[in-house]
Amino acid sequence: MDKKTIGLSGEQAAAAYLKSRGFKIIQANYRAAGAEVDLIASTGDILCFIEVKTRKTCDYGAPEAFVTRPKQLKIIRAARIFSARKPYRGFRVRFDVVSVLRSADELACDHLENAFEE
Repeated sequence: MDKKTIGLSGEQAAAAYLKSRGFKIIQANYRAAGAEVDLIASTGDILCFIEVKTRKTCDYGAPEAFVTRPKQLKIIRAARIFSARKPYRGFRVRFDVVSVLRSADELACDHLENAFEE
């Protein structure tokens, strides 16, 4: 399985995981200002910009460790553009990471709320 397929399966697993916990998925793969946000979801009055990191093992560190500060700044830039839209102006903004570990027959998700800040 190639990296793109692994990443897509992780994003789908993360979306299903979040939905099962009451999140409303607003958009997947939002692109703006040279950045991509994997998932945008809401819960109550919180607008969550979510980076999904999928790995087969933790041999080189946990998946969330690969959300570097430069990547965070790109997500923040895209989030500012998205959250300025009229229906989302009153929402609080939060940046989360969903870490997905992929074994031979299972995907395990771990949701880190407030994983980074502006």
